[in-house]
Amino acid sequence: MRSLDSRWAHAKLASVFTGWRIVLVTSLTHFVSVGFIFYAYGAFFKALEADFGGSRLGVSIGLTVMQLVTGIFAPFLGRALDRGSIRNIMALGAVLMGAGFLLISQVSELWHFHFILGTILAVGAAMLGGLSGSTLVANWFIRRRGIALGIATMGISASGLVMAPVATQLIASYGWRLTFVLFAGVTLVVVLPIVWLTIVDRPEDLGLEPDGSEGVRDCAGSLEPLEPTLPLAPGGQIIDHAASFNWSARHTFRDANFWIISIAVALNFCAMGAILTHIIPHATDLGISSEAAAYVLSCMAGMGVIGKLLFGWLTDHGDKRVGFWLASGLQALGVGLVLKASGYSSLLVASAFFGLGMGGLIPLWGALIGAAFGRFAFGRVMGLMSPCMLPIQMLGVPFAGYVFDRWGSYDLAFETFIALYLIAIGVLGFLRLPAAEPGVV
Repeated sequence: MRSLDSRWAHAKLASVFTGWRIVLVTSLTHFVSVGFIFYAYGAFFKALEADFGGSRLGVSIGLTVMQLVTGIFAPFLGRALDRGSIRNIMALGAVLMGAGFLLISQVSELWHFHFILGTILAVGAAMLGGLSGSTLVANWFIRRRGIALGIATMGISASGLVMAPVATQLIASYGWRLTFVLFAGVTLVVVLPIVWLTIVDRPEDLGLEPDGSEGVRDCAGSLEPLEPTLPLAPGGQIIDHAASFNWSARHTFRDANFWIISIAVALNFCAMGAILTHIIPHATDLGISSEAAAYVLSCMAGMGVIGKLLFGWLTDHGDKRVGFWLASGLQALGVGLVLKASGYSSLLVASAFFGLGMGGLIPLWGALIGAAFGRFAFGRVMGLMSPCMLPIQMLGVPFAGYVFDRWGSYDLAFETFIALYLIAIGVLGFLRLPAAEPGVV
């Protein structure tokens, strides 16, 4: 009995250690896939304008193309993640990103830049980062999925804190072309080996169970129960019906929860993307210097780190819908305070509230999908949601720009975004989650 207890304890520690190690690696892949492109993008604007000419709109088209391609590619990637090797997909994503950075450093025309960004880099970032990382974490955690997703996506917020100033300094010191070469080197020399050596697709691949506390497989492959913390089958074990539980696209599209989550999250992304894009010009309109205005965005990203941890914990210990309502409400409050802000201090306070709520959105999105559809359908469902959300979430940035050009103020846009957050809260009220996560009985 003592030997058996020892093996149980060893397996529990091994599973927890492996799962949390994978969470940290996923945080790194989020940092690179988002930070090296999205958060660093603004730092390249003037350098690209100087080399290729054109307008700010012309330079920014590449990011829009990238978002479109990523959304279209997501359903195929999600299906591959649920059926194939996540490690291989993420490793290939790192290779594509590294190759894309090397190629983009050699472009001679602006359309070449957009083409590479919208193809090789878009696909590579999708394979290395968001959808792959969230699917991987969902495989390893059930009870602690919220906090695990929160820690994993902290890499996104961390990249928001550091990548814009780092990229700006690198471009000033070495030029934009060599900066992309450095990005390629980090991706291929640092990230790729870490992904290849540490990622394990599922705990079952090591004879372990999600969360590291549900059971341990003996040398013959049978499952010996530990103290249960989830609904159990008669033998005292958690059963994931990987073979029989299958959400087809038709089945998914007919599920009301799919559309409720998609619409509620898309409304959040619509408003959030616009605020992140236009908060710096809005700050300068208030008479704040460009350098000080940049710290408003950094404040949002910094509070986003706290938000990911806070809402990750709340998701694991309470009603996921309440967490979503609170995150949306904090963002609405933040936008309302932005409307009332007349100076730097009040704008920082507003950005803190907004960033806190913003930070919870991605882990909450993943937690809602896991609770509604289960971990074996996680990649497919999130992948199918992405293109469905695009028509809503892409409207925010151009709408805010149009409002400012038309009326010389962001007020109407910000008021509209507050309304969108409130609508999202109402929409999620119709969500009905199953008593137990699908695929776990």
